[in-house]
Amino acid sequence: MADQPLRRNPAWFGSVMGTSALAVAFWQESAFVSWFDAVAQVLLVLASIIALVLLPVYASRPRHRADFMREISDPSSGAMLATFPAGLLLLAAAWGTITPAVIGETGALAISAILLAAGAIIAVALSVVWAAEQTRGAHDLSAVNGCWLIPPAMNLLVPLSIAPQMVAHPEQAALLFAVGFGFYGVGLVLFLAVFALLLTRLALRPPLPTVLLPAMWIPIAPATLMGLSLTRLLQAGITVGLVPESLLALGTIVSAMGVGLGLWWSLYALGNLMRARRSGGVPFHPGWWGFVFPLAALQISIADLGALLENGVIDALGLIILAGLAVLWCIVAYLSSAAVVAARRGA
Repeated sequence: MADQPLRRNPAWFGSVMGTSALAVAFWQESAFVSWFDAVAQVLLVLASIIALVLLPVYASRPRHRADFMREISDPSSGAMLATFPAGLLLLAAAWGTITPAVIGETGALAISAILLAAGAIIAVALSVVWAAEQTRGAHDLSAVNGCWLIPPAMNLLVPLSIAPQMVAHPEQAALLFAVGFGFYGVGLVLFLAVFALLLTRLALRPPLPTVLLPAMWIPIAPATLMGLSLTRLLQAGITVGLVPESLLALGTIVSAMGVGLGLWWSLYALGNLMRARRSGGVPFHPGWWGFVFPLAALQISIADLGALLENGVIDALGLIILAGLAVLWCIVAYLSSAAVVAARRGA
């Protein structure tokens, strides 16, 4: 990934994912700090601008079919192409959650619906093509890495965008509820399968190359999303009267399980990162955005769990992680900007 041309690196849309998720994280914590709402709105606009800038780079890829298929079949970085639909889905979730004062709730939900439809369609198409390429028996187990979790697990993002649409359009709630759980089932089952494959690779093969260590943080995202997405769907279903309120306990239980796994894996991934720093560090490349979104997913899930349980300790933990997440985003955003400026000067 570090050797690829900077502009064509498939991981760039991870910046949209990280910025969108950070916007939602700030919005969710605005109940404690009122000016966080303004920060969330600024980040949402920034994420949208980044998406518009990057859109031509990704949309033009399928025009050159042979090159596109070679890129998507690359076991080390092909899965990072899934950051494109995943970024669209996260942006849809952010627009459905945060309502900028200028555009209003109706406009924000309309933008969210368009992004949701585009992201879901591309997610299904890309994940099927990627899976077909990776299951031809052409790769050794050592080719598996954390990036492999993105194509299947991005299906877990669809319910986050569908939930606000259910509340806004109760006449379509039953259909949206079914579609949301359909995507949830795909994402959950495939996450568990690929995660088991990743654990097997880590146990039975040599350590991952240093350049791929940011991908070791990716499992945190689907681990926490499996509870967060379930909770949001159930809350929307309860609001429109589709399911009884008692079912929300299931979402709380799964959320707690996911947060526990996310916290455990973050310690494991941090240990690997610290060992890499002692031996020379991880060279910067756009895949560093793989640090940001997983931590944001963990923070949002912890904050959501704190709200469900009305527990001050969990709320405080969410605020602490938000502070670290904001610093991490600033570091990766600065390094990304510096890399782009340096590349333009070199050109």
